[in-house]
Amino acid sequence: MSVELPPLGARPALPLIAPVPDGMPGVTGQCALRIGQDTLTVAVTVPAAPVPLAAVLPVFHGLSNALVELAELREAADGRTISCRAGCGACCRQAVPIAPSEARRLAALVEAMPAARQTIVRERFRAAVTRLAEAGVDTRTDAAAHSPDAAEAFGRVYRAQQIACPFLEAESCSIHPDRPAACREYIVTTPASRCGAAELGGVRSVPLSGHLSLAILAVDRDLENRGAVLLVDALDWAAAHPDPPQRPAPGLVEAVFARLSEQLAAAFALAAEYRARHAAGGEGAGPDAAVAAQRPA
Repeated sequence: MSVELPPLGARPALPLIAPVPDGMPGVTGQCALRIGQDTLTVAVTVPAAPVPLAAVLPVFHGLSNALVELAELREAADGRTISCRAGCGACCRQAVPIAPSEARRLAALVEAMPAARQTIVRERFRAAVTRLAEAGVDTRTDAAAHSPDAAEAFGRVYRAQQIACPFLEAESCSIHPDRPAACREYIVTTPASRCGAAELGGVRSVPLSGHLSLAILAVDRDLENRGAVLLVDALDWAAAHPDPPQRPAPGLVEAVFARLSEQLAAAFALAAEYRARHAAGGEGAGPDAAVAAQRPA
C-alpha cells in the first residue's frame, strides 16, 4: 500500500493554543520548524503575561501530536501499521518519566476533579507508590538521568510490579487529552502484548523527528535545576515543590522550541549522513536511526 505524504509547506499553519485567562491579554505569533527536508509552520497563542511553564504545556502537547501524526504517516507509507488502539493499556504499566512542569499540571488536573473522583484517583496514586516502595522501587529518582543500562534495569523492576497508571480506566487513559508528552510519543508497530512484558525485547517504537518530552524537561532543568519525576509520584512531588518563578510565556515557548530545533537538526544531519553513505555504497545504521537517536532511554 502506498501513501502519499502531503508537503508540510502546503498545509495551513498549525494552531497551538495555551489558555489565556479572562482579563489577561494574549499574544499570537508564527514560527517555522524544519523537519527533515520540509518545514512545519505553527501559529502559537499564549498569555502575554508571565506564567509558569505548566501554563503553556498545551502548546507543546499539540506540537507533539503533530510530530506523532507525521511519524504515523511515514509508517503507513512504508507499509507498517500502528498497533496502538483505544482500549489498549499495555504500555500503561511502565515507568513514565515526566518533566516537573507536567507533574504540576497533572496535580492541578486532579485538584480540579470533583471530590469523589479526586478521592479515587488519589488513592490509586497512594496505592501505586506504596506497592512500589514495598518492592524496593525508588520512585523519587531522576529516571531520565539513568545510563541506558541502569534505565533498562530500573524499568524491568518497575514493569514486573504490573502497577497500572493511576489514570488508567478500562484499559484506556482517562485523561487522554491532558496526558504527558512521553505518553503521546510512545507508539509501536509490534504486538501490544510485548509492551506489557517485563522484558521489552522485540518492541519496535516508531521513530519521531523530535521529542517534546525531552525539550520540556531540558527547559525545566534550566529554570529550576530539577530532573524528571516519575508519573506515579507526580502528586506527592508537586505538593512538596511549589511553582518556580513565572516567566513571560513567549520566552518559554521560544526556549522549548529551541531545544526541539536542536533535536530536529541532529536528526536531519544523521539522516543526511545515512543517505550519503548509502549513495556511496557504504553501510549506515538505517533511516530509523536518524530519528531514533533522539528518543529518551
